[in-house]
Amino acid sequence: MRISIIIPVYQAHDTIGECIGSVVRQTLADWQLILVDDGSTDGSACICDRLAATDPRITVVHQPNLGRSAARAEGVRHARGEWVCFVDADDTLPPDSLSRLCRAATDDVDIVLGNGYTLPGEPRQRIAMDEFRHLAVRGEGTIGVPWGAFYRRSVLTDALFDLPRDIYNGEDYIFWLRLVFATQKPVNVVSEKVYLKGEEHTSNTFVWTASYAQRLDHYRLQAIPASQRDAFLPDILSDRIANLFDVAVCSPRSEWAHSAFMQALRHDMARAGRSFTLRQRLFLAIPSLRLRKKVSA
Repeated sequence: MRISIIIPVYQAHDTIGECIGSVVRQTLADWQLILVDDGSTDGSACICDRLAATDPRITVVHQPNLGRSAARAEGVRHARGEWVCFVDADDTLPPDSLSRLCRAATDDVDIVLGNGYTLPGEPRQRIAMDEFRHLAVRGEGTIGVPWGAFYRRSVLTDALFDLPRDIYNGEDYIFWLRLVFATQKPVNVVSEKVYLKGEEHTSNTFVWTASYAQRLDHYRLQAIPASQRDAFLPDILSDRIANLFDVAVCSPRSEWAHSAFMQALRHDMARAGRSFTLRQRLFLAIPSLRLRKKVSA
């Protein structure tokens, strides 16, 4: 068996059936599907058990509610395939997704990035890891989300998923940073659409704060070897500034303008010889939270 598909399932009663169906309908049939029921109470677990009884390729793992990262890690422990693919319970796969990704899963890579059309520049079939790391730190395209990609199972260690339970927005980005610094091999890219995203919930409802952004930055820096952090500082700053604007449309200015997160960001921007653009300065100077939300919409 070459592919293990892992789906964390939590309160997904309305979507998990179609999600599983999109796996069953794949043109490539040699796969293992691991459904990790993360303590669902809405009947999702029953749907998983019922569908698993109809297909020997489907395995269900039940665990207490520990969060998506823990559910994915548990799925990897049960994986038998050489390659692992993550799917969210409210998303689906086009029928040829696995076959397209599988064709790109060559012996000399550990990562196959799907949906490569989201990356900047001309489409490429392969990216050297030195360059790909910079793209990953900036969070370009679909780098930074676990879905729509293949990972060699041997590189998916528990350490990649080890985060506190309350880090649940941006945790996928930290997973990717840890991953790209755990291998030297280039990345193969599939430019076609291999993943269909359902309605987003976490990022649409999450309320950013300066303290959360600071904690996320802590894990970002930990993921990058200390000897390489200066080389990646411009990329780090790009994502931290994006986090600042997330904070600015969620929190009153008084809570972030003089925060430790803002002070550290300004210090590192000065160290890198970087400053906010005029447009950014004007936006950050808007005193009204409601107006900032309106301008950013």
